[in-house]
Amino acid sequence: MTLEPGMTHVLQHRPQDITVDRKAGTVTIRWGDGHISTYTTRWLRANCPCATCREERRSAELDPLKLVPGPPPSTEIVGAELVGNYAVRFQWQDGHGTGIFVFASLRASCPCPSCHPEGPPPLLPPA
Repeated sequence: MTLEPGMTHVLQHRPQDITVDRKAGTVTIRWGDGHISTYTTRWLRANCPCATCREERRSAELDPLKLVPGPPPSTEIVGAELVGNYAVRFQWQDGHGTGIFVFASLRASCPCPSCHPEGPPPLLPPA
Protein backbone atom coordinates (compact mmCIF):
# COMPACT_ATOMS: atom_id res chain seq x y z
CA MET A 1 0.00 0.00 0.00
CA THR A 2 1.38 3.41 -0.96
CA LEU A 3 0.41 6.34 1.23
CA GLU A 4 -0.24 9.76 -0.17
CA PRO A 5 1.98 12.58 1.13
CA GLY A 6 0.93 13.50 4.65
CA MET A 7 -0.90 10.22 5.30
CA THR A 8 1.88 8.85 7.50
CA HIS A 9 1.36 11.79 9.85
CA VAL A 10 -2.38 11.07 9.99
CA LEU A 11 -1.85 7.40 10.83
CA GLN A 12 0.64 8.26 13.59
CA HIS A 13 -2.02 10.38 15.26
CA ARG A 14 -4.64 7.66 15.29
CA PRO A 15 -4.88 5.49 18.38
CA GLN A 16 -4.01 1.83 18.27
CA ASP A 17 -5.56 1.35 21.71
CA ILE A 18 -7.56 3.43 24.20
CA THR A 19 -7.76 2.20 27.80
CA VAL A 20 -9.97 3.75 30.48
CA ASP A 21 -8.80 2.92 34.02
CA ARG A 22 -11.71 3.95 36.22
CA LYS A 23 -9.93 3.12 39.46
CA ALA A 24 -6.87 5.25 38.59
CA GLY A 25 -8.98 7.94 36.90
CA THR A 26 -6.94 7.85 33.69
CA VAL A 27 -7.29 7.32 29.97
CA THR A 28 -4.24 5.90 28.20
CA ILE A 29 -3.86 6.12 24.43
CA ARG A 30 -1.26 4.16 22.46
CA TRP A 31 -0.76 6.03 19.20
CA GLY A 32 0.08 4.65 15.75
CA ASP A 33 3.73 5.66 16.13
CA GLY A 34 4.02 3.79 19.46
CA HIS A 35 3.89 6.90 21.66
CA ILE A 36 1.80 6.51 24.82
CA SER A 37 -0.22 9.37 26.32
CA THR A 38 -1.97 9.16 29.69
CA TYR A 39 -4.58 11.79 30.55
CA THR A 40 -6.37 12.15 33.87
CA THR A 41 -10.14 12.00 33.64
CA ARG A 42 -10.20 15.22 35.66
CA TRP A 43 -8.14 16.99 32.95
CA LEU A 44 -10.31 15.54 30.17
CA ARG A 45 -13.53 16.71 31.82
CA ALA A 46 -12.06 20.15 32.58
CA ASN A 47 -11.16 20.43 28.88
CA CYS A 48 -14.37 18.98 27.43
CA PRO A 49 -14.68 20.46 23.94
CA CYS A 50 -18.50 20.54 23.79
CA ALA A 51 -20.23 23.88 23.27
CA THR A 52 -21.79 23.90 26.75
CA CYS A 53 -18.51 23.28 28.58
CA ARG A 54 -16.64 25.78 26.39
CA GLU A 55 -19.25 28.44 27.20
CA GLU A 56 -19.05 27.64 30.93
CA ARG A 57 -15.25 28.05 30.84
CA ARG A 58 -15.54 31.31 28.92
CA SER A 59 -18.14 32.61 31.36
CA ALA A 60 -15.94 31.67 34.34
CA GLU A 61 -13.01 33.55 32.80
CA LEU A 62 -15.17 36.65 32.37
CA ASP A 63 -16.62 36.45 35.90
CA PRO A 64 -14.36 34.36 38.17
CA LEU A 65 -16.62 35.01 41.19
CA LYS A 66 -19.73 33.60 39.49
CA LEU A 67 -21.28 30.78 41.46
CA VAL A 68 -22.01 27.59 39.58
CA PRO A 69 -25.21 25.88 40.77
CA GLY A 70 -25.20 22.20 41.52
CA PRO A 71 -22.47 19.64 42.11
CA PRO A 72 -19.19 19.75 40.21
CA PRO A 73 -19.08 17.78 36.95
CA SER A 74 -18.33 14.08 37.24
CA THR A 75 -14.85 12.92 36.33
CA GLU A 76 -15.85 9.26 36.16
CA ILE A 77 -16.01 7.82 32.64
CA VAL A 78 -18.65 5.13 32.22
CA GLY A 79 -18.31 4.64 28.47
CA ALA A 80 -16.35 5.61 25.38
CA GLU A 81 -17.05 5.37 21.67
CA LEU A 82 -15.11 6.18 18.54
CA VAL A 83 -16.46 9.00 16.40
CA GLY A 84 -15.56 8.10 12.84
CA ASN A 85 -11.81 7.78 12.34
CA TYR A 86 -10.94 11.07 13.97
CA ALA A 87 -12.22 11.30 17.55
CA VAL A 88 -13.50 9.68 20.72
CA ARG A 89 -16.52 10.63 22.82
CA PHE A 90 -16.64 9.83 26.53
CA GLN A 91 -19.82 9.24 28.50
CA TRP A 92 -19.51 10.63 32.01
CA GLN A 93 -21.20 9.27 35.14
CA ASP A 94 -23.40 12.39 35.43
CA GLY A 95 -24.87 11.79 31.95
CA HIS A 96 -22.74 14.30 30.06
CA GLY A 97 -21.52 12.92 26.74
CA THR A 98 -21.51 15.55 24.01
CA GLY A 99 -17.80 16.38 23.91
CA ILE A 100 -15.96 15.01 20.88
CA PHE A 101 -12.23 14.73 21.60
CA VAL A 102 -10.39 14.94 18.26
CA PHE A 103 -7.32 12.68 18.13
CA ALA A 104 -5.04 15.38 16.71
CA SER A 105 -5.96 17.72 19.59
CA LEU A 106 -5.43 15.00 22.18
CA ARG A 107 -2.04 14.12 20.71
CA ALA A 108 -0.99 17.80 20.64
CA SER A 109 -2.00 18.03 24.31
CA CYS A 110 -0.08 14.92 25.42
CA PRO A 111 0.86 15.57 29.04
CA CYS A 112 3.98 13.39 29.10
CA PRO A 113 7.24 15.11 30.12
CA SER A 114 8.88 14.58 26.72
CA CYS A 115 5.99 16.32 24.92
CA HIS A 116 5.28 19.05 27.50
CA PRO A 117 7.87 19.31 30.29
CA GLU A 118 5.98 22.29 31.73
CA GLY A 119 2.77 20.28 32.17
CA PRO A 120 -0.23 19.52 30.00
CA PRO A 121 -1.56 22.39 27.90
CA PRO A 122 -5.29 22.97 27.56
CA LEU A 123 -6.98 20.87 24.91
CA LEU A 124 -8.47 23.93 23.28
CA PRO A 125 -7.15 27.47 23.01
CA PRO A 126 -9.03 30.00 25.17
CA ALA A 127 -12.25 31.25 23.58
